[in-house]
Amino acid sequence: MTESWATFGADLHLQLDLTAGRGLRAGLTEALREAARGGRLAAGTRLPSSRSLAADLGIARNTVAEAYAELVAEGWLTARQGSGTRVAERARPRRPAAAAPVRRPARKGPAYSLIPGSPDLGGFPRTAWLSAARRALTDAPNEAFGYAVDPRGRIELRQALAGYLARARGVYADPERIVLCAGFLHGLTLLAGVLRARRVREVAVEGYGLDFHRDLLVRAGLRTRPLGVDAE
Repeated sequence: MTESWATFGADLHLQLDLTAGRGLRAGLTEALREAARGGRLAAGTRLPSSRSLAADLGIARNTVAEAYAELVAEGWLTARQGSGTRVAERARPRRPAAAAPVRRPARKGPAYSLIPGSPDLGGFPRTAWLSAARRALTDAPNEAFGYAVDPRGRIELRQALAGYLARARGVYADPERIVLCAGFLHGLTLLAGVLRARRVREVAVEGYGLDFHRDLLVRAGLRTRPLGVDAE
């Protein structure tokens, strides 16, 4: 049996292999080892405390502590007083931005909105956004404030996205192959242009999709064929 757990505090995505009678500690140790070996956990990445990770995974704290200790002994992790447990420097780190805790302001009105396409605006991470903005403005080179030279977007953001996708989603994405868009419609417009340039004439769309998405594809010169949605 393979179990997948995500720890939201550190954006980890672990696949624990519990086949052949493998215990929790062995499964956790192997999952962390593979994440470090494969590069999903970049060198220098700080791992959550044993107490925090144990709480997220719903297992005993000693199990996490023993897994950490074994990986420290193997050289995959380092543990220093005051610095926490980190991935050992085996490769050049991608320097992903650390996720700050989200503080939700007091709500006014209904607690939840079920309007399609509308996010929970009251839950916007104001404090984390301000902290990240200050850090980005301080570190940004002068040319970052001019018009973009690379149509794919700033390389710093594409590198951060590649690091996040590897850590949290298990997806290996080359920053050179990531294109930043101003929103879904912008991305769909670019994709429609590419398909048309490659002589694609018809695309399948979800039968219950939005009409203005289909209209955008039609304006790009593509025919749309609706697909029914079933239980699968």
